[in-house]
Amino acid sequence: MAKINHLEMGADVMALNDIEVKKGFLGLSCKLIYKPTNSVIKIKEKEYSAEDGKKLGNILSADPNDVETAINKFPVSAINMGNVKLEACLSDDHQFVATQLLSFQDFGYKPVTEMVVYTGKTAEAFAKLFTA
Repeated sequence: MAKINHLEMGADVMALNDIEVKKGFLGLSCKLIYKPTNSVIKIKEKEYSAEDGKKLGNILSADPNDVETAINKFPVSAINMGNVKLEACLSDDHQFVATQLLSFQDFGYKPVTEMVVYTGKTAEAFAKLFTA
């Protein structure tokens, strides 16, 4: 499992007002909590083809009220090794998602989109990409 400090958007997620950062012994581990629901946040990563990466870009650029419709309109399938990666911080209760799309360029992953944050029903809809 990825660590928050290794994510491109890690510092931005930890800076959000609704996120509580709990440091472990000697600061070696870090646990994120979504304060409104007191739910633990897990890091998720999936890789996709370039074609599905474009679809994910469309989903992330959609209005938050239209995310569920966009997910149904642009179905995507994760693959083992793709050149597009979707990173997400997902609360256990699926009420919070912070996500960013990255593309493999110049021997590393570079951001394609800014970090996008979803809460409530929109987060539940987006979380289906990681639970399906």
